[in-house]
Amino acid sequence: MKNQRITKPMLERRRRARINRCLDELKELMVKTLQDKGENVSKLEKADILELTVNYLYTLQSQHALALTPEAAYADRFRAGFTHCAAEVSQYLAAAMNPSPSPNPDASPLDQSSGVKLLKHLGTCIRTLSAEQMSPEKDEGSSVWRPW
Repeated sequence: MKNQRITKPMLERRRRARINRCLDELKELMVKTLQDKGENVSKLEKADILELTVNYLYTLQSQHALALTPEAAYADRFRAGFTHCAAEVSQYLAAAMNPSPSPNPDASPLDQSSGVKLLKHLGTCIRTLSAEQMSPEKDEGSSVWRPW
């Protein structure tokens, strides 16, 4: 019984030390984050640290930045890259299908039907990617999103 009286206060001391250590880490993170945003933070109490952290997490969640998995980040980057590439191809085809007097006489005009087909295909791909972004369906067989 005496041993139990000694260990209980020690366990409680360790638990409080862990809580305080974590609060100190949260404080450092939040102060740095708030200073990066231009806010001045002086002395923070434990309750202030917790409130700031909760508010910051809500902000991240509302910006959909909190639950972004690596697969979703890759998918977003793929969509952005594909869309940018499609826009570049579109600009190139528009210029090639409406040629201005070219200083290069060997330049062959682009077949318009091929250009139109390519633009329609790219448009279909972009609509498909946009639809997938709006309603992402998880494939039960694979947790990794692949563009093919």
